[in-house]
Amino acid sequence: MAEISRLEHRHPEMSPGWTRELVGIWRRFVRSPYHRLWEERDDSCGVWECCGDPHEARVLLEAVAHRMTSRRAREFRALLRTLDDLY
Repeated sequence: MAEISRLEHRHPEMSPGWTRELVGIWRRFVRSPYHRLWEERDDSCGVWECCGDPHEARVLLEAVAHRMTSRRAREFRALLRTLDDLY
């Protein structure tokens, strides 16, 4: 968590809590029994926490992992694999 916090403060395209939001979007999506029926909607509100694109969130989470140290990236990817297995 400390490394993620440092990354979020160091990179201008990130903000505090950004990674947690992305993980939440991906987690809700893969845990939903209807996730295979998900499709992009034109009427989304544009708020990540509500209508964020889960596939884009997953891509961004991989980008976060690439910026981490090797050890922490392995730990983070293990969490992501657990969620990916639900998909």
